[in-house]
Amino acid sequence: MHQDRPVASFCPNVRRFPGAVRTLALSMAVVLSGTLGGCAGLPWDKAPTNLRGGYVAGDKVTAILPGKGPVADVADALREGLRAAHGADDTAAKPTLTFIASEQPNKIAEAHGEAVSAGATQVIGPLLKPAVDALATGPALKIPTLALNQSTAAGKAAGNLYQFALAPETEAVEAANQAKAMGFTRALMLAPAGEAGQRRADAFRRQWEKLGATLVGQASFDPAAADAAKTLTALLKNGEADFLFLAVDTDQARKIYPPIRDGANALPVIATSAVYSGAADAARDKALAGLYFVDLPWVLGVGQANDPVARANLKGKSAALATPLGLRLYAMGIDAYRLAPRLAGLAKDPAATFPGATGTLSLDSLGRVQRQLTLAQFTATGPQPVSAKPAAKQRSWMPFARPAAVAQPAAVATPAQTPSPSTAGPKPEPKRPLPQPAVKGG
Repeated sequence: MHQDRPVASFCPNVRRFPGAVRTLALSMAVVLSGTLGGCAGLPWDKAPTNLRGGYVAGDKVTAILPGKGPVADVADALREGLRAAHGADDTAAKPTLTFIASEQPNKIAEAHGEAVSAGATQVIGPLLKPAVDALATGPALKIPTLALNQSTAAGKAAGNLYQFALAPETEAVEAANQAKAMGFTRALMLAPAGEAGQRRADAFRRQWEKLGATLVGQASFDPAAADAAKTLTALLKNGEADFLFLAVDTDQARKIYPPIRDGANALPVIATSAVYSGAADAARDKALAGLYFVDLPWVLGVGQANDPVARANLKGKSAALATPLGLRLYAMGIDAYRLAPRLAGLAKDPAATFPGATGTLSLDSLGRVQRQLTLAQFTATGPQPVSAKPAAKQRSWMPFARPAAVAQPAAVATPAQTPSPSTAGPKPEPKRPLPQPAVKGG
């Protein structure tokens, strides 16, 4: 078994302050990291950490993913991301990476046992929910395992099982968090009718109310209808609101958003990544200029410029990068590889975070990966990351305000393998960034 390693903080003195002061201090530290490279005073791409590795000599990683079937394309994109992250690992302790093809949930325990018998020290997968359920409700696993989906089973999963998913509900929660950070307290919500729209709407409502804010009006529309103009008009009459949460896709947003932006009582609008394909198109996106949305930092180009798997360095290198879903799954594969050796470190300290491709990552008390996303805004020149600064209320709001660049926070959990999940809420207090200790040969 690998031994836990000591960790240190870039900003150790922040924890001495009371909660409110500490929150302000940490928020300022994140903003300053773009200029000063974190509390260490170094540029982010020269910080004394190597986020690409994290393993120790002799580690063996096995990924269990479907080799065929209806989710084969999803599995392929994840494999591409895993391979890319493995290829970018330039530490001397770079592990071996192997794959097992498994599509049958009733045989997942057998596949996992095969990986352990072959000497795996970490397992990544499975992907399908029924397979994750089978592991979650079974006995404790012998080695740390990062499932690429979330179990439907309630409560704590089997020991050594961690769960990582790109759930749409996460984006709705993050939209609520970003809106509150902008100073908004009264929201309207519009979502398409149906299960997917309802899930996003429910997630936003729960988080918004948990933040102590008010939902002054909500409505759903038939996505098959010609337009949602009547529904939107009625919704906008629901009293004074600070902004509108819009849970729609790109095509729907191009129809719904312009009347809101150009109306007499223009409202700021915040959406999920469903409004952005991942490829800027100035002509088509003109209709979305001014629209805020949350997305993966990797998709928006936020992160380490010198990382071989930064999006800008991967153009044309994988077919997965040609689709909106493929882009985000590729980033998930990158994160899965880099999270695997850090799971126990994250689980032991609820203040620990890792600056991933899919967001600033942490673990909750159930061993589930939590993601804090990047806020962006469509502009005349394409989507740009922006700061969640308090915005003007609706009548003085400027939809084409100049966006401010956001730096990726320098935070990383220590590699370790002994799980001991700690309690962490869905939106915890700003995380205490922790650098990775030196890895032999890193």
